[in-house]
Amino acid sequence: MKLTLPPRLRLRNRSAFKHVYEKGRFLSNQLMAVHYFPHPEMAHRVGFTAGKRLGNAVIRNRCKRRLKECYRLFRDEAPDGIDMIVVARKSLVKAEWASVVAAYRDLLRRTRMVAAKSR
Repeated sequence: MKLTLPPRLRLRNRSAFKHVYEKGRFLSNQLMAVHYFPHPEMAHRVGFTAGKRLGNAVIRNRCKRRLKECYRLFRDEAPDGIDMIVVARKSLVKAEWASVVAAYRDLLRRTRMVAAKSR
C-alpha cells in the first residue's frame, strides 16, 4: 500500500485554499484549526498550513509533517465531499504526539458531525 498523499486528495492551488477560507466553516482546538467546505465530488481533499509565527522553516515543516501523518493514520475517517485545511497552531510545536493525534481526531469527529447535519 502506498503511503503518499495522491494529488487528487490534495488542495493544490491558492484559489482552492482561498475558496475554503472565505466560504467554508471553521473549527479549532488548542493545537490546530480546521477550515472546511463541502464540495460536490465524493472524495475529500485536504491541505496543510503552518504560519510564520510558529518559527523558522524547519519548525513549520515539522508541524506540517505531523499533521500529514495524523491525516494518513485516519484518512478513512475523513468525511467525504469536504475540502479541509488543517492549520497548525503555536502549541503544536512542543506538543506530545499522543495529544496531537487526540486533537486531530477530535476535530475530525466534530467536522464529520457538522457535515452530517448540513446535508
